[in-house]
Amino acid sequence: MECIAEALDDFKSEIMPKVRDAINALKAEYPDDFKRSARMGYLKGRMTDLIEKSFYLIADYERLTGVEDIDSRLFVGEQLLGAVKTIGKLQDEVIHLRKPPRKRKDDITDDDIRRAKEYPFEMLIEIEGNRMARCPFHEDHDPSFSIKNNYGYCFGCQWKGDTISFLMQKEGLSFIEAVRQLQ
Repeated sequence: MECIAEALDDFKSEIMPKVRDAINALKAEYPDDFKRSARMGYLKGRMTDLIEKSFYLIADYERLTGVEDIDSRLFVGEQLLGAVKTIGKLQDEVIHLRKPPRKRKDDITDDDIRRAKEYPFEMLIEIEGNRMARCPFHEDHDPSFSIKNNYGYCFGCQWKGDTISFLMQKEGLSFIEAVRQLQ
């Protein structure tokens, strides 16, 4: 078990930053208009797949309505609900991408901020199980830092925030520096 944990730590600390840098370098080679249209195409494809999957799930749910197997019906219902929620999130991003990008005076776009907030918390803090970690903002012997929906909260010191505010406080960075580092 320790071997797996060590391999994961190596992966997170050595390989993932290199992969992220390579992806960012590749992204930088393409114009913003191309990136937006490629992302829009990807999102629409994902939505189409999820809508098709939802139709099958609805049919399965209706078929299971007359059957006594409540576990299967609940499972299919949860999958359908998850698919609908994901479709909504994808649709929100498509709507957002249709708007022309706004440049702020500090040369950071709203997309940059959105991506920084979506940066996985697990890449910033070591999770010890059940979405809990040791809080870096106070002496923490037992994990008291909870992560849910990519938002952190410490039950010990009551710190709360997203990945941007976490990095700002942990590393002493400005908002702009934290957003850029989370790209």
